[in-house]
Amino acid sequence: MEKTITRQMVLSVANKVGMSSKKILEILAILQHGQAVDNNELVRKTGVARNVLNKLKQSWPRVFAPASDKTQLLPQAITGLGELWGDGWQSDDSLWRVLDGEVGRKMLTILDKYAHMRPEPNRAYDQFYATRETVARRAELLNFMDDVAGKRILFLGDDDWGSVGVGIQKQAEKVVALDVDKRMLGSIRQLAELEKLEIETESYDARDILPAKLVGKFDVVFTDPPYTPAGVELFLARAVAALDPAKPTGRVYLCFGNSDRAKERFLPIYELISKSGLMMRWVWDKFNRYQGAESIGSASSLFVLETTPKTKALITGKNHESIYTTN
Repeated sequence: MEKTITRQMVLSVANKVGMSSKKILEILAILQHGQAVDNNELVRKTGVARNVLNKLKQSWPRVFAPASDKTQLLPQAITGLGELWGDGWQSDDSLWRVLDGEVGRKMLTILDKYAHMRPEPNRAYDQFYATRETVARRAELLNFMDDVAGKRILFLGDDDWGSVGVGIQKQAEKVVALDVDKRMLGSIRQLAELEKLEIETESYDARDILPAKLVGKFDVVFTDPPYTPAGVELFLARAVAALDPAKPTGRVYLCFGNSDRAKERFLPIYELISKSGLMMRWVWDKFNRYQGAESIGSASSLFVLETTPKTKALITGKNHESIYTTN
């Protein structure tokens, strides 16, 4: 093989595989010391879907060791890396250093302390736990965006204990967690009691109409819905219904993920956001990382949406069509 791996080679492989050159550089950086890394771990670290990682290894046999359950660079490839990254190069995760604060560290401690209380994920509800670092980062982000202090915050589905991340800050006016899984609600209530946190919980299936007492009562809604167009439409409609229409500053934090080799599946999601009359203030690619969900790179994007005079719920009544990827 060529003695040196150049940026031009990286760009060529990126075009062939259909992934960003940035992600290839991240993978090479992780593997540059010659160690073999478990495929699932590499997927979690980079947010690259399993099928994309496999295609990359198949497309660059002079660089990667033969396919297995681990990924490793060939010895000659390691010596050829040279100064591939250049001065000032940083991984995507370096963007989140600003969110490495006291709130996140406190949430990490809580997650470790009460890990034994979290139920096993239920695939019937498309549950994949976010990594502990992601849960802590979400709490930091909400605080950073000034969406905690004095705010009424609803977690529409909360298998990741996001309500706890807000509750420990003890600045919100109100924190409510809704979930169809009563096991999750029970664990949140138990934790809240032990830590003396003010968190309200209620059993709720988003396919039903939002309870009247919750309609128009919130400033911020956080939701990580089933990753189907029907699931996003439904949860987004319930989130909009929960926002206070008298306040023009309402926000929805929406998660959605898909493989980079099926980027077109994001388009219906953008359309649903637009039809709902919401403005995309921020979009952070692969902000969320998960335990499992390798088919989407164990990652999802985080959308921060804001209300406009045209904001409306696309679904107002009951809706019992299939919304989960497992249906």
